[in-house]
Amino acid sequence: MKYKLFISANQKELKEERFAIKDVITGNATLRGFFDAFLFEDLPVKGKSAVTTYLKNVTNSDVYVCIVGNTYGDKGKDGLCPTEREFRHFLKTKSRAEIFAFIKGNSAYDKKRDKDTQNFVKDIRASFIYKRFRNVDDLKTQVLNSLISFLDDKGEFAKGPFDKTVRKDLGYETIDEKAVKDFLRRRADELDVEIQKITVKNFLTNTLKVVKKDNGDLHPTNAALLFFGKDPSEHISHHEIRIARFKGTDRFETLDSQEIKGHIYKMLDEVRSFVRRNTRLANKIVEFKRVDIPEYPFEAIREALINAIAHRDYTRRGAPIMVAIFDDRIEVRNPGGLLPGLDIKNLEGQHETRNKAICSIFHETLDMERYGTGITKMKKYMKGHGLSVPKLSEEGDNFVVKFFGPGDKILNLVSSIPEERQTDLKKLGLNERQVEALRLMVNEKKSMTIASYLELFKDIVKKTAIRDFKQLVETGLVRKVGYKKGAYFCAAENVPKK
Repeated sequence: MKYKLFISANQKELKEERFAIKDVITGNATLRGFFDAFLFEDLPVKGKSAVTTYLKNVTNSDVYVCIVGNTYGDKGKDGLCPTEREFRHFLKTKSRAEIFAFIKGNSAYDKKRDKDTQNFVKDIRASFIYKRFRNVDDLKTQVLNSLISFLDDKGEFAKGPFDKTVRKDLGYETIDEKAVKDFLRRRADELDVEIQKITVKNFLTNTLKVVKKDNGDLHPTNAALLFFGKDPSEHISHHEIRIARFKGTDRFETLDSQEIKGHIYKMLDEVRSFVRRNTRLANKIVEFKRVDIPEYPFEAIREALINAIAHRDYTRRGAPIMVAIFDDRIEVRNPGGLLPGLDIKNLEGQHETRNKAICSIFHETLDMERYGTGITKMKKYMKGHGLSVPKLSEEGDNFVVKFFGPGDKILNLVSSIPEERQTDLKKLGLNERQVEALRLMVNEKKSMTIASYLELFKDIVKKTAIRDFKQLVETGLVRKVGYKKGAYFCAAENVPKK
C-alpha cells in the first residue's frame, strides 16, 4: 500500500523546505516504496480553481505535513492563508488525522512571527505533537524519523531484530550474486573445504536463511543487504564507515578522509587500504633479513571493525561507524553502548549481541567465533606486535576501542614481526657487501654511489661494484636515481618524490 502525503507551507518563504521534504521521500528507496508526495508546484497548469485543486488533494491524502515559518501568507475570503486552510480542511475531512507539524526556529523566536502565524502556532501546539527545526538538514532528519515511525506504527516493518527484518519493499534484484559467490569462495578457503555446489538463491534462502519467500516472491532481510546488497546504503542509509586521518593527536586538522559504503567485505577491504596509506611502514635490515614493520597489526583493527559491524545498534539512524587515525593511536567507534548486564571490565568470553543474523554470517567465514573471543584476539594481535593491549571504553552511547601505536619506537618492533614480513636476503642471492650496503641505505637512510661503494669495500674493482648494484636494483629493494656522473643509489622507499 502507498500512502498519499500532502506537503503544506508558505510557497514563497518555505520553498526550499517544501522541496526538501519531497527529496527525503524520493531519495530514499524505502520511503519511496511507501509514499507518494504531493506538492502544488508539481501540478500542470489547468483551468480549474487552485483552491479546489489543492483541497481535493488534501482530502485524498493520508498524511498531512505542515511547515510553519515566520510569515502567515495571503488571506482568502475566509480570512485564512492556504496553509491554515489546508490544515483545517484535513482535520475536517479525515476522521483519523495523521498530522506532522514542523515549526521553524525555537520557542524564543515565536514572538517575532507575525500575529496570524503566532495564533496558528498556538493552535498547533495546543492539539498536536510538533517538532522544531533549525535549518533544512535538520528538517529532513526530523521528517525522515517521523515517516519511519509512522510506517513502524502501521506495522509496515516487521517487529523484531533489525538484521532479521524482511524487506518486503525490496525484491531479489537488490542482491549482488557476485558478492555471494565471493563469499562462498572465502568460506571454502577459511574452512579448507571445496566450494559448496549450491545455487546462490538456495544458499541465501536455505543455508543462511537471509532471503525469505512471500507469495512466490523473494525478499532480502537487512542482513542480506548488508553482506550481499548491490547498494546497501541506498536502503540502509546509516550503513557506512567514516574514516579519517588527523594531523597530530586531536581532530583539529584532517589530512585524509573517506566515506566507505558497499557490502561488508568490500568495506573491510577499503578500510585496510585507507589504513595502509595513512600509517607508517618502516623497514630494517637485521643480519641477513629485511624486515617490513607496519605501525599497527591490521588484524587487530579488522577485528574491532567486525565487532563494531556485528554489535552496533542499527536502530540509531544517521550514526555510522567512525574510525579515526592519529599520530599516536587509532580509534574505532560504533553507535550503541553495551547491552544490559555486560561489564566493560569483564567482556572477554562474553557473547551477547543485538544482531544474531549478522554474527551467524561472520561465523560462516570464521571471522567471528561463537565464544566471544574478539577482544582476546585484539589483545593477542597487539601484544604479538610488541604494542600495549587496546583500551575499551563507553563514551556516551558509543563503544570505543583505542589502539596505541609505537610512536618513534617503531623500529623496536622488529622482534615481533612474523616471518611472512621478513625477506631472506641470502635467498635473493645477495652477498655480504650488498647486504651491508642495503643496511646503510635502509637503516641509516644513506645514499651510495659507485665511488663510495668502492671506498667502503676497497678489495673490489669498479666492474664488481657495478655488478653488485645491478643485482640490488633487480631485487626491487634499491633504486638508481639520476644519470651518468650524477647517478646514485638509495633504498626504494627513500627515493625522492618528484
